[in-house]
Amino acid sequence: MDKNLVISGEPEEVTEIRKKILTEFDGLEFIESTHQYFLNGVEYPSVSSITHRFQPPFDTETVAMNYAAKHGGTAQYWIDQWRYKSLKSTTTGTLVHSYGESLGWLRNGHPELITEDNRCKYIEDKGWLIPTRQKEEAVLKFYDELHPSLHFVLAETKVYSGKNRKVTNLSQDYCGTFDLLMYYKDANDDSKSGLVIMDYKTNASLVNDYARNNGVMMLPPFDDMYSESKSVYTLQLSLYQMPLEDIGLKIVGRRIIWLRDDGTYELIQIPSETERLREALA
Repeated sequence: MDKNLVISGEPEEVTEIRKKILTEFDGLEFIESTHQYFLNGVEYPSVSSITHRFQPPFDTETVAMNYAAKHGGTAQYWIDQWRYKSLKSTTTGTLVHSYGESLGWLRNGHPELITEDNRCKYIEDKGWLIPTRQKEEAVLKFYDELHPSLHFVLAETKVYSGKNRKVTNLSQDYCGTFDLLMYYKDANDDSKSGLVIMDYKTNASLVNDYARNNGVMMLPPFDDMYSESKSVYTLQLSLYQMPLEDIGLKIVGRRIIWLRDDGTYELIQIPSETERLREALA
């Protein structure tokens, strides 16, 4: 991507932030088929592998046996059902994320950055990118309702830790790709302006009733958080935040864009866990 890319009408600081991020994190290689990151030929762990360290182990066999005893069928039958559902969800999520990336660039004057798999949905003379599933309708609704104080910076951008050892000095560095980065420009107090990290989520639910009812928690030092998707995503967004802080950028918020099956969405504010992550990964 052109490091000097500009969006018409955006604040000057947004242009500079985009250029800084693309310049600082240049050279990171991602192999999508195996979900591997390489920097200068060295493989780095992903953000998802880092968050996995703080999740309690899940005994699939035992859970499936117990589920079969209660609901019928065999343990293998339920394991297959869960695998099928997981693959379907993951594939749908990938397609929806690609639509979100493409719509973001289109809405900001750069249709040339529409992904190849979304080209067939682009109606150039109308400026449309046609949603083909309900969760894409939710992404479209999100952009239609976007607050004017939020300015698009980047979509699907790769970052890695360790750019500034004075800020982040971990025992092992990592890489990750955030879905969406916005800049909040406060109209009255510029000291409140800064970046907002956003991530699309397509889960049926972000909370886990079993974990909440049975006190199943994340592993220390995050054992004050339930073992559920919302907790994992809380760590994920903070892990994206740390590399941006390493290069001197100010983060003022983190949001999950929860895309629902009915074509609606919910913006969920997520707290920062960067301090505890820095200590846990030191």
